Amino acid sequence: MQKKLIALAIAGLVSVPAFAQSNVTIYGIVDMGYVYRGDNVDDGVKSRNAIDSGVANGSRLGFKGTEDLGNGLKAGFVLEQGIRADTGESAQDRTFGRQSFVSLSGGFGTVALGRQYAPQFLLADSVDPFSTGNMGAVNNVYGIDVRLDNLAAYVSPTWGGLSVVAAYTFNGVGNEESPRIKDGVNDDVRVWAIAPTYKNGPLMVGLNYHNINPTAPGWDSTKVWDLGGSYDFGVVKLGLLFGQRKADDSGDLTFNPAFEKSTQWMIGATVPVGMSGKVMASYTHRKSELTSDAKAAFGTSDDAKSGQWAIGYEHALSKRTSIYTAYSDINNKDAAKDNADLSAAVGDATSGGDGYQRGFSLGLRHVF
Repeated sequence: MQKKLIALAIAGLVSVPAFAQSNVTIYGIVDMGYVYRGDNVDDGVKSRNAIDSGVANGSRLGFKGTEDLGNGLKAGFVLEQGIRADTGESAQDRTFGRQSFVSLSGGFGTVALGRQYAPQFLLADSVDPFSTGNMGAVNNVYGIDVRLDNLAAYVSPTWGGLSVVAAYTFNGVGNEESPRIKDGVNDDVRVWAIAPTYKNGPLMVGLNYHNINPTAPGWDSTKVWDLGGSYDFGVVKLGLLFGQRKADDSGDLTFNPAFEKSTQWMIGATVPVGMSGKVMASYTHRKSELTSDAKAAFGTSDDAKSGQWAIGYEHALSKRTSIYTAYSDINNKDAAKDNADLSAAVGDATSGGDGYQRGFSLGLRHVF
């Protein structure tokens, strides 16, 4: 009996550090909604009615943790899986396709390694009234690189409201084999980015610049810059975003290879309604110049133009549960009018839109 007690005591002493060294949190979102989409670019495609997952925000299950290493150092990690709550399947066709990285933080800032959000996406998400989700998502029209694989990112401390993110990846779309071939093209890219942000009370201003360098021979780099900001007046919060993507004649490999240059912008507003509600509205526009090869292939000399206006409402039933609704309409003009490969579509936090130009949603979101 005494030997058993000693063995249990030793086991307890050994196991304590394993539990004490880290603080692990399980979190997630379950988002389900009714979705209607109509007015497809392809006249032969009928309207769609469905109960979908991840409309306002992508449904997900995540694990995050920190360990205090002493001397002001902390280690951390995030593993976040997208979930299709309507079918129970994983999203992004990956186990942890939303985020998966490890980090080290201290007085110097934070260094993180792994699959992470691109700085451009974080800027757009912060100024878009729809937070890059629901029918009014800014990235239905505005060309955005959302996540990057194998990313080494540095986040500086904040100096008087100013902070800077710098990032680099050798393999932005997951090239774990060399070369990675998709549709006959080596589709991997090297990306470097820098994004300073200034926050002071109700004011936020951010700048993003990143350079995309395809590893495929014959594909030229794409230069991307974005300037965004918001100001909260109390009765209304205004958000602005303006940017450009410019590639040489080979096209913008990560967004749309047919586009040589895209100039794009968004203006949005969020209006609080009582203590629990808010109205969101925005207009987003993109004008894209086609490459010479694309003009020949599509038989056009026009540019591709797309504009989206959207309005929505969200109401918090509690700190963790909300209902929402939104309506969006996209006008594709010139080269984008009748071609799904060049047009914008009404997507949401999970769907790309599949060529539909009009959409409505009504849903329920629970955060845990």
